This record gives sequence, C-alpha cells and structure tokens, in this order.
Amino acid sequence: SMTEYNKENPFPAKITERYLLNKEGSSKKTYHVTLDFTGSNIEYRAGDAIAIFPENNPEDVFALLKALNQSGNETVIDPRSGSEMSLEHFIKTKVNLIRIPTPLLKQAGDPELLKEENKELRTQFIANHDLIDFFEMHPTSLPLQEIISYFAPLLPRFYSIASSPKVSPNSVDLLIATFSYEQGGKVREGIGSQFLCHAASIQKTSIPTYLHPTPHFSLPKDPNTSIIMIGPGTGVAPYRAFLQEREALGAKGKNWLFFGERNRAYDYYYEAYLESLVKKGFLKLDLAFSRDKKEKCYVQHLLLKQGKEVWDELQNGAYLYICGDARHMAKDVISAIQTIAETYGSLSPEEGKSYLKTMRCEKRLLMDVY
Repeated sequence: SMTEYNKENPFPAKITERYLLNKEGSSKKTYHVTLDFTGSNIEYRAGDAIAIFPENNPEDVFALLKALNQSGNETVIDPRSGSEMSLEHFIKTKVNLIRIPTPLLKQAGDPELLKEENKELRTQFIANHDLIDFFEMHPTSLPLQEIISYFAPLLPRFYSIASSPKVSPNSVDLLIATFSYEQGGKVREGIGSQFLCHAASIQKTSIPTYLHPTPHFSLPKDPNTSIIMIGPGTGVAPYRAFLQEREALGAKGKNWLFFGERNRAYDYYYEAYLESLVKKGFLKLDLAFSRDKKEKCYVQHLLLKQGKEVWDELQNGAYLYICGDARHMAKDVISAIQTIAETYGSLSPEEGKSYLKTMRCEKRLLMDVY
C-alpha cells in the first residue's frame, strides 16, 4: 500500500540542486533549492506549498546542552510523539530555541518576573532572551524529562512550490530568501532558510517534508481564462509554477505578471525564464525595481499606471492573484485595485469595496500572503 506522508510521518527528501539567485552586489541572498521526492508518491498541484521541518543550528544546540549541563547522549522521550531519542537529537530537531514558554518561567525562572506588577519587565525579558540565555541565568535541578516537557515545539516552515508537476513530477523547486534579525544583542538567522540554504548538505541531509495543499490559490479550471499575477520578491515563486503549468497545457488565456525587487541588475529572479516567455508572446511582464529610480516604484504603482487595462481584464473575467508580504504589499495592492475599480468602473468607495468582496466570493481574487 502507498505510504501517506504527512506532518506526523514526513517524507525524507534530499536537496539535489541549490544556487544563489542574486548577483554580485545585491544586499539580499535568495536561493533556488530543488528537493527530490522520488519514491514518495507525493502528487502536488501548481500553487501548492511544501512544509519542511528544519534543524537548529549545531552551535545553538551545543550552547543549550552546555547551559543544561548535559552531554547530549542522555535518552529522553519526545513529549509530543512519545518516541525515545538522544537529548541532542531532540534539541536539534524538536525544540524552538528562541521562545521561553511561560510554564518554564513559572517552574524555573525568577519568581519576581511572574508578579502582576512586573508584566512589562516579563514581556521585555522574553523578547530579549532565548532558551540558552534562560538556562545560563537560571541553572536548574529539575529532572531533565520535566524540563523538556516545557519547551515549545520547533514548527514546520512553509514554502510555495515554484515548479509545476507537469515539468517536475518527482521534485519541487523552492525560492527561499535568507534573513537575519537581532534578539537581545545576538544576530539570529531565520531557522528554515539557514537550514535549507546553508546547513543542509546537497544529496546528503534528510529534509523531513510533507505536502501543504493550497486549494485557495490555484489556477482557473478554464485554461482560456486570463490571469494577473502580483508577486514581488519571493512572492513570484508560485507564478513560475503557474507559467510552467499553463505553457505545458497550451493554455490560451493571457498571463500578466507584476514582479518587483530592489535592483534589476542583481535581484531579478528567474530573469532568463521570464524574458523568454515574454519573447514568445506568452507573458506580459511589468517590473518594479525600487532602488533603480529616484522615486521608489513598487508593484502597486505599476498596477495603477496600467489601471484601464487591468480593469478591462477584470471585466472580462480575469483571475487576480497576490502573493508575498502580508504586512504592506498586500494591503497596498488591494487598495490599488479598489482605486482602479472606482476610477474605471465609476464606482463609489462603498461600491469599490463591495466589488472586491464580490471578486473574493467568486474566488477570482486569490491571496497567498505571509
């Protein structure tokens, strides 16, 4: 019988290819990563995502073992799965090392911090310290199995698949941006991206993974329907899958992509592929590179500039997709589309809002934002 791979039973994929997409001079490091799924029976669709369980950085694992005064060879039971494993393996694969959970503070922390009047201090403490800091500051004599029962789990990371099963039936391409941030004076790397782009060895490291279907973000059933795709940065990933799929199917609907990044010279992901589709007349492409001009230009500005044509396409039943940063970009794009509807459809702001609502109800305005 076919094995069902899922969150409880992930498939051990291997990385077969990995390369940096940004060119020399870029301030960003974004990688193309291919995962091999041969033998998994995993069937994905263009638009789906994949979930990956990362591993913690070995230096952090070692630092926590040291702070706990343990060797790492101790046997523990994973409180969530009930499986036995070494403490080192448990910390490497199962523990969120960034978060200090409240139950741990209660059992092993400073009682002062738990007082109601010190709520502000407590929030500050949690924001500026990780699990390693905590045990360096509060050595504990609690039994090991009890200590680990308080740890927060290391959660899977989700990535849009940047390939179509029509082109890559047994592998998936991913587009992964690495990033770092500061916490309490320590520079930290994003755990998922650090693992996939640097720590994992090509063809060697086992990457525990399972399919995360996104039925809310798929191509129109009718290949004659036009699509407008808005995806700056790594938001372009699922559109590479859409374009591969539509080309393989010989879809007649128009394909229009709005892509943006910092600099055209360094940060134009999949440039050769996209430009080849433009040459074939298969793709209409609008580009916004925010650092190349005096006045910053983002995807929403390009939409507004082409408002009349966007409106005509929407009136003709085009699907509109938004993928990428939920904090700013998605809001700005939605408001640009509302402006377009009001301007070219002669709608009031109320009607503009309800037009967007209707598009969402008809599942013609589709979002995959994070």
